[in-house]
Amino acid sequence: MRDFRHAKAMARTLRASLAARGFKITVSQSLELIAEALGMADWNTLSATIRAEAAGPRNNVSAPQFPTAWGGFAFSAALESTLHRAIACSNRRKHKYTTLEHLLLALIDDVDASAVMTTCKVDLGALKEHLVSYIDNDLKKLVIDDGESETTAAFQRVIQRAVIHVLSSGREEVTGANVLVAIFAERESPAAYFLQEQEMTRDDAVNYISDGIKKGDGDTAV
Repeated sequence: MRDFRHAKAMARTLRASLAARGFKITVSQSLELIAEALGMADWNTLSATIRAEAAGPRNNVSAPQFPTAWGGFAFSAALESTLHRAIACSNRRKHKYTTLEHLLLALIDDVDASAVMTTCKVDLGALKEHLVSYIDNDLKKLVIDDGESETTAAFQRVIQRAVIHVLSSGREEVTGANVLVAIFAERESPAAYFLQEQEMTRDDAVNYISDGIKKGDGDTAV
């Protein structure tokens, strides 16, 4: 059985690993992310489950499945380059914030993300055109005179979500494909809209990443 100390140690490791890559989260956020990684609705639910499991099997409560080892994680080399491109794209335009749209534009040239989008029948040329137009026109309000661009809260949430998904599935390397999938959770974002406009869904991406099922493979001729 594992206890609160183990769960909190996992949260500290996650927080430190993200901070080392420029993504800072609070203690509370790290605890909530660990709860999500363990399949729980939130930290309070995880806490209650640990307490009930510790009280004995008579409670008929399923214990949270802690991983046997919790190392850190690594961004793939391609994803590292993609994140740098997204921020550079924002800085070139003197934008105060690096948004999901800057990120999605950079993902078009990410080997892992672009492979998923191509398999899901996304027209990368059209997607790029729409994103550039949106960034150059709709985001003019973000232009500042001085200073470096900062990533938005939505950008940070997407990266955190991708990391948690990878760790909870027992893997350690986060790729552009994982980040692409995580964008769909930001349902109100223009980035998610542009993907949906291309008739791409989260399920399309997950089916290909997890099982190698290409969009349309299950269609039957009529």
